[in-house]
Amino acid sequence: MQKTEFETVQEAAVRLGVTVRAIQKQAAAGKIPGAKRHSRTWLIPSDYDPAMLKEQKAAGNGIPDVYQITPFRQAMPLMNSAYPVGRVMEYINAMPDADDRQIALAEYYLFSGQADKCAMTAEPYLDSHDPALRYSASLLCTFANLGRGHAHLARFAMGRLQEQVTAGFHADSPVRFHAMGVFTATTASVLLHLPTGKIPPLEGYLKHLPGGMKLYACYILAYKAYLEKNYEKCLTTAELSLALSPEMYPIATVNLHIVAAMALANMKRMDEARQHIDEAWKIAQPDDLIEAFGEHHGLLQGLIEVYFKKNDPAAFERIIAITYAFSASWRKIHNPETGHDVADNLTTTEFTIAMLYSRGWQAKEIAAYLQVSERTVSNRISDIFVKLGVSSRGELGKFMLT
Repeated sequence: MQKTEFETVQEAAVRLGVTVRAIQKQAAAGKIPGAKRHSRTWLIPSDYDPAMLKEQKAAGNGIPDVYQITPFRQAMPLMNSAYPVGRVMEYINAMPDADDRQIALAEYYLFSGQADKCAMTAEPYLDSHDPALRYSASLLCTFANLGRGHAHLARFAMGRLQEQVTAGFHADSPVRFHAMGVFTATTASVLLHLPTGKIPPLEGYLKHLPGGMKLYACYILAYKAYLEKNYEKCLTTAELSLALSPEMYPIATVNLHIVAAMALANMKRMDEARQHIDEAWKIAQPDDLIEAFGEHHGLLQGLIEVYFKKNDPAAFERIIAITYAFSASWRKIHNPETGHDVADNLTTTEFTIAMLYSRGWQAKEIAAYLQVSERTVSNRISDIFVKLGVSSRGELGKFMLT
């Protein structure tokens, strides 16, 4: 008969990704088969795998099953992966866990502009017992449904995410669960330019996030600084994060280059901004990670037109299509929530010109930058004023993105 090997509660907690207290409670309640009392603590069978047991609720403590002893899974596995550029599908298909593989595939569909496929792949996990799968699915469905033009479904997914994160802040749930929830909820709020409400500050949870998610969280913090019009902080956060990351996580890296370009554009340092767009596209293009360029179009203030229109017209057309689909639904959530009526009746070119003009650019500067005639720019500005019913730069700024 094979002899049972044991580990301490601390070792079991590390292996299973839960708190020591949770292990102790389960052992004391007789819910860990073979656990042995040893002095004031417990010895846990080293082959104990709660995933193989039927989930049960802890007697009388009100903790959901998912926060009992379950193997720890990270949300957004593709975002967390430092996979070789150009081999994303090979990497996803090699993932050993079927659920991680499906969520990673949904991530890829989102970041490559395939919103319908993303939503269809992620939706089955919206009610998963595993918080990592639930949080991932809610975040993915929020943004996939924006890309599909389904603002009501995006709003529903975001509401579920915020409710789940708030409900998950139980004293006995591991801090890594908290960090994962704060990350996903903050990401949704910041990218929709909405307040984070009761969600704790993301900065306090950075150290509890894995590498790729931590790097993406730095992008979110840089984006937040951008919304606060602190462009120096935005740029510094993005560039330091890129410089200090020990590995290159493609998804986070693309977004950090883009947010750095946004900050530089607001400082009129357009040559440096173009360099960041070039770096982002070198990483994104081999795996077709095109979505981020469309989502950030307005905030990039003409860089999409300047960089892509002549160099890669096919990519430019796809980016503009993504921009129209995403921004229409984005405004349906953002505008009513904030009372800030971001313009929804301008073409992408008009919006670019309006953004630049509202930030103090002269018609002559805009014309040189976009490589069109000054008269064309002046005519477009007149059309923009008529469409929005404004008569000055100041009034125009009220309809632009911050």
